[in-house]
Amino acid sequence: MEQTMMAVRLFEHGGPEVLKYVEVPVPEVGPDDVLIRVRATAVNSWDLRYRSGNLPKPLPGRPAWPVPFQLGRDAAGEVVATGANVTRWHAGDRVLQLPHPPCRNCALCTRGLENLCIDTAYPGHQVFGGYAEYIARRQDAILPIPEGVDFGTAAATMWTYTTPLNCARQAPVGPGDTVVITGASGGMAIACAQLAKLSGATVIGTTTKPDRDEALRKLGYDHILRSTDARLPAQVRELTHGLGADAVWDCVGGNDFFQLSVSCTRLGGTVVVLGSPPSQGSRLELDAFALIAKQVRIASVRGATLRDQQLCLELLAAGKITPILDETYPLASAAEAHAYLEGQRQIGKVLLLP
Repeated sequence: MEQTMMAVRLFEHGGPEVLKYVEVPVPEVGPDDVLIRVRATAVNSWDLRYRSGNLPKPLPGRPAWPVPFQLGRDAAGEVVATGANVTRWHAGDRVLQLPHPPCRNCALCTRGLENLCIDTAYPGHQVFGGYAEYIARRQDAILPIPEGVDFGTAAATMWTYTTPLNCARQAPVGPGDTVVITGASGGMAIACAQLAKLSGATVIGTTTKPDRDEALRKLGYDHILRSTDARLPAQVRELTHGLGADAVWDCVGGNDFFQLSVSCTRLGGTVVVLGSPPSQGSRLELDAFALIAKQVRIASVRGATLRDQQLCLELLAAGKITPILDETYPLASAAEAHAYLEGQRQIGKVLLLP
């Protein structure tokens, strides 16, 4: 077994150039841990935010954001070693890390709010993530990759689909309903579109890029509208018999898209905020009269429960969800992958292959 490995770490906040490809010790394996040889990890918008230093205040009970650090909310690979207390997992098992590992014991976990666990640390948040050849994880912080699913697909699925599953509980849609999804070409937005279609809803996507309409329709969107078009709310009403959307799942975030989301909803509709753009402020402006007049419900989602993560893999195994892979990069080219994602040229997920 090797004593050292290659990893990508940041030692200061800044642009993609702060990501350094370095040789470091292989993680130690505790009695309740498994050592995983990483085969694929996804590059997510959170990684860009962390790298740039545009970080929110940690939740209560969560550690601060460390530097130096190793990003990577998603990681898939095979078990190569196990601790003395590990009985379920064995060398060669194909697994992926939970992006939202709950403690299962705190007050919020026992209330079914495991996504808000106050006694945990997330990989790629406070625990070194998947930007490495090896990672060590608690034996209860991983799940098996379904048979027939490759490492890249597994790595592109968990964080991308589990939060939208939480979103679908906050603002459920079904047959006869219409949902607007902002930032239609992002990995999480595509996941939202697939889940909404799976529920029988009509899906409207918004994008700033006119050359992507045909590609996005093939991914499950029924209609594609231009985010920058002042007529967008009126166009949504035209597509919904004058009523407006039953729900808006805002994957972009920021005040401009929040105002747009509210204006697109019907009476009694719901706006769910999933994202906050790294390059903009996080403050949202509320027009109390507009909310009251339309009785709009405003909701938000953060992370996913353990059941969301298990259900995600069940849907993947059944072929009911299909993550879209845009580009892959070797681990050593993580800075290039960050620059590509920041350029917003992708449709779907960007992967690193250690």
